[in-house]
Amino acid sequence: MEKLGFFSEQLAQSMACEGIQGEALAKRLGCCYEQVRKMTRGEVLPSPALLRKLCTVFGWSVRKLSRFVMMDHARKSFGDSFWRVLGRNPKCEVIYILWQFLSEAEKDYFTACLKQLVAQKQASQRKGDEATLA
Repeated sequence: MEKLGFFSEQLAQSMACEGIQGEALAKRLGCCYEQVRKMTRGEVLPSPALLRKLCTVFGWSVRKLSRFVMMDHARKSFGDSFWRVLGRNPKCEVIYILWQFLSEAEKDYFTACLKQLVAQKQASQRKGDEATLA
């Protein structure tokens, strides 16, 4: 089962942008395709040596990607407590992970959509409250 993660999303996005398939990336990294597949699906995290190779291939910052790996490891180890310690709602994990991959225009669009959904829900609840009072 595919698991969302900071590292796996970065890897999948970079592979798509570069047009690199899993088999080709595995060959460049000197590892097996199964390792790449599991990393893109969030099933495993790279070793420090493999992470450095990935950073070289994609021109990533080792520091930034090491942080992603550490955060994913902590999420896996501590579950919802990871988000609670950070003062975040675990139910919003998907948003926290994917938000960084959006452009400013996409973030504005997403925020506007959420505002519209909330407004529709509030209007629906007001109508329901009015019907109950009548």
